[in-house]
This record gives sequence, structure tokens and C-alpha cells, in this order.
Amino acid sequence: MAALREKSKPLKVALAGAGMISCYHLVGWRNLGERVRVVAVADPDAASAAKRAGEFSIPHVYRDADAMFAAEAIDALDVASPRQTHAAWVEAAAARGIDVLCQKPLTPTFAESEALVRRVKGKSRLMAHENWRFRPWYRELKRWIAAGELGDVLLARMAMITSGMLPDASGRRPSLERQPFMQHEQRLMIAEVLIHHLDVMRFLCGELSVVAARVGRTIADVRGETVAAIFLETASAAPIEVIGTMAAPGHPSRPPDRLEIVGSRASATFTDSELRLLGAAPRSRSYDKDRGYQASFDSVIAHFVDCLETGAPFETDAAENLATLRLVEDAYAAANLHRPRTKA
Repeated sequence: MAALREKSKPLKVALAGAGMISCYHLVGWRNLGERVRVVAVADPDAASAAKRAGEFSIPHVYRDADAMFAAEAIDALDVASPRQTHAAWVEAAAARGIDVLCQKPLTPTFAESEALVRRVKGKSRLMAHENWRFRPWYRELKRWIAAGELGDVLLARMAMITSGMLPDASGRRPSLERQPFMQHEQRLMIAEVLIHHLDVMRFLCGELSVVAARVGRTIADVRGETVAAIFLETASAAPIEVIGTMAAPGHPSRPPDRLEIVGSRASATFTDSELRLLGAAPRSRSYDKDRGYQASFDSVIAHFVDCLETGAPFETDAAENLATLRLVEDAYAAANLHRPRTKA
């Protein structure tokens, strides 16, 4: 296991993956100032890696893990590559005692993730980059819940309804332009998107179990499901609902989430980027969606570095991520994947 990091020395970091999401990672690292230094970026697409290196003044670019690890002495690896490559990167780093921050999910399936965690246990520290729960509005809501302001959770539902997979006025499909890989993912709406919402609901409401789920593949040239509804319950049997689609006509392509929690003392909602407490002592707070998105990356990365320096446990360690991945797996098991396909 790697020793505690000296605060007086910058943490030397390498980034695996130079795709769309890597920009948010690199801004987060840059916002830590002198505490860290990103020394390398690796991606099979040399042009993408070079582009990110130029944008963030990163000195070295590599096309594969072997070349990077042979040439660089690094303290931590940030994995922002496609999910199918996560295990190889995590194992390569762990074999060298390098601590890892890995984008969710750790691997494509729960079983693979469980096996990976067993293989790297004790070799280095591993944290899942599950940034959704680090969004400022969910952190504030968690503080309300922890302070007892809502009382016991009696009912909760969360929705992500967008039109991102549908052509806009110019014929472009925003979700696919932003993340082209989504078109070919076999497990899409739950494993790639609602995994975040399941994790947020666990964070806010406690441990959950899946009661039922339904999915639908509604767009002919998109391989995976584009609509999903997951029904869960808390340890005290309070009903929880997580739903989503990226094929909702008339909706924005990237709206904020919608969340409602009913408690025994008060209720809370998050709609249109406004968090509200409803009840005897009402209050509200508005957020900037785009700033909050980047802030979630900043907070994850800062938490990772803080824990490396202090030895404190990661909030989203491997066991925590496995608990969310189990919900994903259980949701697919509960869903009827052989329902008739709806034509776009």
C-alpha cells in the first residue's frame, strides 16, 4: 500500500484517456494549484492526447500504459478512458503501487468489478470517480438530511428526462455529438446514465434494494436502452423511484435532474436548478448548472488528494462503488429486456 503523501511535494499525476470528459478532469487538477502536477497524458489517439497536453501544459504524451509507466515516476493515476479499459489501467497502476482515481464504473459489469477489486486489494488505493453525488446541490441536501431537517425518508423519486438522442432543429443529436460511444453501448440508460442517479439516491436515502425495473430500446440505430424506470426501496421499505430517458420530444437536451424527497418532518425538491426545503421552515437556493457540473469534478479530485495526504478513507471507495454497481446489475436482472422494440 502506498504511504501517505507529503504535502510539501506536488503530487505527480498521469491521466489515462483524452476524450470529452478528460477536460473536466484536467480543470479539476489545475484548480488544485501547486498541490499537484499533471506530468503525462496517455491515449491511443495520439492527436487527442497531444491536444489535451497542449491545452493544459502537460509535458509528456503516450499512446499506451507500458510506455508511460516505463518513462514516468508518478504518484497517482486518473483513469478517464472508456470503461472497457479501466481494469487494465487500474491493475497496471496497482502493480506499481500507484494510487488510482477511476471513472465510474470500475468495469462494465459488477462481476468484473468485484474480481478487479480482489486482484488489486492491498497494492494501492483505489477510488471511484462518482462525481454526481459531489454536485453542490446534493451536498447541501445531504446536510439537511443529516441534520434531521427532513426526518425519516418516506418517499423519493428522481428523473433525468432529455431529448439528447433526438435530432434537434438542425438535425444534430446532441448526446451523440457529445459522447459518440453511446450509440453502440449495449447497456446504456442504466449502466451509463442512471448509475449516477442510483448512487445519488444511495447517498441521500441510505442503502437500497431493487424491487422492479423496466427498460425500452426506442431508437432504431442506438444499440442500448434509451428509457428506463427502476423501482427500489430503503431498508425501512420506503419507496424510491429512478427514471430516465434521452428520447423525450420537446425536452431540452441537457436539463438538470428533477428530485423530490418526502420526509416525516419536511420535504425537499430540486427542479430547474433550484433546491427547496418545504415545510415549517422553508428555504431555497439556486445554482448554476454548468458551474455545478465542473464543481463536482473539482470536489472529487480534491477529496482524492486530501485522502492521499491524510490517510482518510475515500467516500467513494471500491466497496461503495460496488454497492452502486450491484443496483445496476439488479436493475438489469429485473428488467424485461425482451419487450417489443418501439420504432423511432
